[in-house]
Amino acid sequence: MPKKRARILEAKWFSFVIAALIIGLFAFMYFSTRILHQMEGSVLDVHFRIKTSKETRAVQEGAILAQKDLKLSDKILILGIDQKTLAEYGKWPFPRTRHASLANAFSRISDQSNRESALFMDVFFIEPDPIPTNDAILVNAIQDSGTVFLETLTSGYGEIRENDPVALRQKALYETAGTITKVHGDWKTIFEQYNMEPPLEPYGRAVKGYGHATFIPDIDKVYRRQPLVIRQSILVKDFRLDELTQGYSVNDAAFERLAWQDAKGEIHTIETPITSAELKRLPERMAAEAPMRVVDTDLDGVPDDSYYVIRHYRDSFVPSITLALALNFFHRTLDDVEVVSGSHILIPKPMVKDSQSGELVPYRIQIESDVYDAENNLVKEGKWRELSEIRIPINAQGQMLVNFMGMRSAESPDQGVQTFPVRSFAAYANRDPGPDPNAWRRTLAVQDKILMVGAFSRGMAEDEKPTPLGLMYGIEMHANALNTILMDNFIIEAPDWANIAVIALAVLVVAFLSARLAAIGAFFLTIVMVIVYFFGVNMLFDGKSFLLGFSSPVLAAIFTFVSVVVYRVFTEERDKRQIRETFGKYLSPKVVDQLANDPPELGGTDKELTVFFSDIRGFTTLSENMSPQELVNHLNEYLTAMTDLALDYGGTLDKYMGDAIMCFWGAPIAQPDHAVLACKCALRQMQALKVLNENWPEARRINIGIGLNTGIMTVGNMGSKMRMNYTLMGDHVNLGSRLESTNKEYATGIIISEFTYGLVKDKFVVRELDNIRVKGKNKPVLIYELVDCLESIDPPILGVVAKKGARE
Repeated sequence: MPKKRARILEAKWFSFVIAALIIGLFAFMYFSTRILHQMEGSVLDVHFRIKTSKETRAVQEGAILAQKDLKLSDKILILGIDQKTLAEYGKWPFPRTRHASLANAFSRISDQSNRESALFMDVFFIEPDPIPTNDAILVNAIQDSGTVFLETLTSGYGEIRENDPVALRQKALYETAGTITKVHGDWKTIFEQYNMEPPLEPYGRAVKGYGHATFIPDIDKVYRRQPLVIRQSILVKDFRLDELTQGYSVNDAAFERLAWQDAKGEIHTIETPITSAELKRLPERMAAEAPMRVVDTDLDGVPDDSYYVIRHYRDSFVPSITLALALNFFHRTLDDVEVVSGSHILIPKPMVKDSQSGELVPYRIQIESDVYDAENNLVKEGKWRELSEIRIPINAQGQMLVNFMGMRSAESPDQGVQTFPVRSFAAYANRDPGPDPNAWRRTLAVQDKILMVGAFSRGMAEDEKPTPLGLMYGIEMHANALNTILMDNFIIEAPDWANIAVIALAVLVVAFLSARLAAIGAFFLTIVMVIVYFFGVNMLFDGKSFLLGFSSPVLAAIFTFVSVVVYRVFTEERDKRQIRETFGKYLSPKVVDQLANDPPELGGTDKELTVFFSDIRGFTTLSENMSPQELVNHLNEYLTAMTDLALDYGGTLDKYMGDAIMCFWGAPIAQPDHAVLACKCALRQMQALKVLNENWPEARRINIGIGLNTGIMTVGNMGSKMRMNYTLMGDHVNLGSRLESTNKEYATGIIISEFTYGLVKDKFVVRELDNIRVKGKNKPVLIYELVDCLESIDPPILGVVAKKGARE
């Protein structure tokens, strides 16, 4: 028999132990590795692809909504350097006078109140033009414009010292537009860059603002985030490791730090002031991971000295070009913005210029569309939301998730869909009216718009990058990032505790179902829950821009399902095998299968059962007429026929006692009609015995007596640890045995007790015999002879009997 395992080891309870282990494993992976976070990137891409623009819908009879996506700013205009521009101006890069013409076209208008908010040129002016006067012309045009923003290139590799030429060019940008100084939290986690290529110094002093152009791809090389602020590191000095002393410190308030570089080129920041423990640990780590600087003073090829290098950096916090453009649009400066590493970037009190009065007013965005009738008359004005601040969510590296609004725009409206309006660079650059104010146009219809100039032709300057919505030009990636800020349409990533809670809930639910349902049912139910959860997460993303983790809970749920099912297979299959080995001797194969699939409680329990005893009359005389071998064969033929019938009627064979048979009904599988089945079996055995006797010689014919009793009996595994039997005990068992032997006194074949009769009286024909007093009992028992059955006594369909019993 299968040993009764501890309650906690039963699948329905141990599944929660498995769940706890899986929750712990996934929590560890979530906080200690980037594996689970990286998996969410592909899911985010799916969310972006599912997201669609709002469609026109009727809000009342005769009225329609204006076809406008309220999450797209109408202040962004891309001026693409497209095929038309390349065809007109020739090979890229153009002479810089072309860019000067573009800047002049927008600045030279008679109504200066209709000027653009900013003119961003996604073009690098990092080397002098072959014709020096071209640089002078462009610098003058930029200075005259007063709205031009340029970008600085940055890199994570290399080293810049304070007096290097590129550092002086970057310094010109800092002196013109400043840097971010209000940085809180652990500023050393913000993304750092060690090399740069800023515009030439005259450009840096002429621009309105600047920003870095860096986008950082995820591990799968897809661009989903932009660092809105980076640390631009300048090397103040370097010195020998052995010169480092306990207590050595740098000016943390000025964003200075110490660092060392390993053999792979990675920079490791050193916490200051230097402690004794750090002073001991640092040389050991650098000896294992860092290269030494080798000095050959006399240049004879033989090293004169070698040592490990400590670097002293000063960091400046540089905004992305999109953050700089947004601040300019909101009439705020870099001094106003506040950065909290791992939390947010705060733009306080954004203000914009009123198109009518020209005065600064609080910034607001439209949240409900205007409604017009069929004649395009305004029926209902939409709702607006005023923003007292803009709080941009960022991670510890200073990165913002870009809320991409659509696929890559076509070069022109007639070539396909445009997420952002795109116009040809040449169409505006050709409109430079010259220096004479009398020739200037009144306006170019770009009032307060942010004009973004950049490559918009395939293969040009290798400026196409993979995004969640496919390849996209760099300038449109900037436009999406800028739109995310302008429309306060940030993707809010669920906090860590929420993602862990969802993982835990998914694991517990799947563990509960997998331990209690059939594997196939639990599998399909898990799949349904995954699908429902995905659409729920997608609705949150599409409607609220809230990003809840999907991959981690689903992976945890699948892992839980597999783990619980495997545990059930290992434990339940072993139990089933042991049950089949044990009960295969006592029950029919169909009942054994049912018992294996739905194991009962096999310990000692009190249940209402019907016990059956039969015995051969005159066995001694019978045995005297046969040799031992003949007697064994004769008994085996008889016992086989009687046993098969007992099993056919769903009975459990308890034991053979010489020529006597003991069996019972109602256990281990519950049988509500156990008394009826036992009585029918007794009648059928008498019929079968008659057939056997007809085929035997008269000297070998057998006469039997059967006793049946019903009542509460103790059933279960009984015996020693080495050998057990599944059997019955109790007074009602003893009464059944006494009834079998009482047949001799009344010359009957089958006797049943009043207790059995009470359960079968409507289905059988009986003859009342007597009230008898059983040894050990004071109260007499009324007994009956079982004569016949009022219905068919054919064996039942055991699968049906077993299922009925299982439901009891």
